[in-house]
Amino acid sequence: MKHALERTSPKGPGQRFIGRCINCGKTELTLEDFHRDECENVVGRTQEETLLEAISPSSPEGEANDPR
Repeated sequence: MKHALERTSPKGPGQRFIGRCINCGKTELTLEDFHRDECENVVGRTQEETLLEAISPSSPEGEANDPR
């Protein structure tokens, strides 16, 4: 499984992408690391679970917001 990167570096022209993996906790990862390394996935999430967590907004209590 590849790392699930969350950007930690500033965005903007000329800014290099640096992030951390939300599954294994490794920091200072670059896009080169993403393509080269495999994730240890210590939390045991599937790629689908990781994607859903990344795109779902969360409330301050950590639960997904209910649009109803």
